[in-house]
Amino acid sequence: MTEKKKIQKIDISRRGFLQGSTLALAGLATGSLFGCDTTKGSHLNGNLPESWDIETDIAIVGLGGAALCAAIAAKQEGVEHVLALEVAPEEFAGGSTRVSGEMLMIPDSVQGAVTYQTALNAGYYVEEELMQAWAEGVCGNMAWLTDELKYDLQQGIHASPEFPGIPGGESIKTYYVDGVLGKSSLWNPLMDTAAELGVEIMYEMRATDLVYNYETKEVYGVIAGGKSVKAKKGVILACGGFAANPTMISNYYCSLGCRPFVWGSPYNVGDGVKMIQQIGGELWHMNSYASAAVSVRSVSLDSDTCSIPYPKGHDYIFVNNEGKRFLYEETYGDLRHGKRKDKGVWPLDVIPTNSYMIMGSNSGSKDFLGGINTMGWAVLLGLEKTTNKELLDAGIMIKADTIEEIAKKTGYPEKTLTDTLETYNQHCASGVDPDFGRGEVVYGDYYFNAADESSAYGDDSHNAEGAVVVKPFELEPLSPPFYAIEIALGTINTQGGAKRNGSSQALDLKGDPIPRLYAAGEFGTVYGYMYNGGGNISDAVASGRTAGKHCASLEPWEA
Repeated sequence: MTEKKKIQKIDISRRGFLQGSTLALAGLATGSLFGCDTTKGSHLNGNLPESWDIETDIAIVGLGGAALCAAIAAKQEGVEHVLALEVAPEEFAGGSTRVSGEMLMIPDSVQGAVTYQTALNAGYYVEEELMQAWAEGVCGNMAWLTDELKYDLQQGIHASPEFPGIPGGESIKTYYVDGVLGKSSLWNPLMDTAAELGVEIMYEMRATDLVYNYETKEVYGVIAGGKSVKAKKGVILACGGFAANPTMISNYYCSLGCRPFVWGSPYNVGDGVKMIQQIGGELWHMNSYASAAVSVRSVSLDSDTCSIPYPKGHDYIFVNNEGKRFLYEETYGDLRHGKRKDKGVWPLDVIPTNSYMIMGSNSGSKDFLGGINTMGWAVLLGLEKTTNKELLDAGIMIKADTIEEIAKKTGYPEKTLTDTLETYNQHCASGVDPDFGRGEVVYGDYYFNAADESSAYGDDSHNAEGAVVVKPFELEPLSPPFYAIEIALGTINTQGGAKRNGSSQALDLKGDPIPRLYAAGEFGTVYGYMYNGGGNISDAVASGRTAGKHCASLEPWEA
């Protein structure tokens, strides 16, 4: 890697620019700076490098679904050189898109989509024109993906809709490429299409700074991997969210009172957030996120990368940081991306830091990871500890002959944890769980389709009102040896980032577009609170292709 070029602050008079904010620096083509004119009283400041290391027409930060769709759309518009800058090494590239379910939520009605998502945002206001543009974009994905890219989209059964009964929900449909849930079923063909169109990709290129005019905010390029990248038409930030940045999580999600694990890409550390703040862009929906069910670390104690456990038995309980039961242990049927219905609303589920799953001999002796083999960072990239022996050897799981020893190893008060276990075992003996109703039939509008055989808890019967019946979650006492593993919510992705208009242009604090800067994907979505499964992937496709097409229409700033 070459030595980082010196970045200097320069003063250039308005005579050095075209009318408006377009720079005309003839010497930049050869790497020289245009001479400063000090005869004018007003000067424009920028951080142009002495010379550019790399030149391109459009620079795209990221390599997930939004980035690839932006690149493809730009190439379709005839842009000669499109460069994608990916932070990860090639084997780990692709952001959260690559390891997600890659389900596409594509409504069959624009107005239905607007009505539905407005209700899901639950008071988090999104301007009508932005919501309309979002709806038109996700609805338009079907024609673009099938007619133009020739992908085979097959209708799915999950999350169609995820929140039944919400107005507009009847228009919500979900689809999979080639009928495959997860397994990079969308990301792989997007990569193939991008390669066919000649999109260039550079790996291990973390973007750290935008190159721009300090007065007009016009963006000229980006600093990535220590190199200055000249973007003659513009820069598209499609670099994901900040789910893997503990500091940002603690700042923006302090209301959770807990630290979540990371289900998606560990490279999503908020690079775009830092850059948009540098240039004075507007942030929104920074406290909105999507999460998986109860999750456990699955790579190492030093990593918060997680997987969802699927115990083979029912002899386990969840205990919070006080060593007490706090949650009905069947979480797979009634959680909707981290939200659980309570008294007519959908509050965020909370798993306090230092909570544990305590297992008895039955569940603890059987391998319980690998319940989902189609998605998740640790799973798809082959990093997951797949057996309980591996988890024990890694120190992620703890084993002990007595509950007192489990308390000592986990830091729980011995008497509290012992009382919790004894009380639960007494409930099992009586056949009644007065604390959380475990062992009873549960009714509700659940995520999984009742007839979906892939649901571990779905039943093909309904109550009188037509709600799905979830099978009783059995009361099974815990007996030694005991096992313990820390649990937390697994953050799939964050939704906050740069606020953007209907053309995917990033906006400043006044609501005006920042010249030549775009944002796409989960880096600043319209999803302010709840969202339907497949919504992030569909929005990534829509906002990415919108950004690519609009950026392609610009004249080069050096023209």
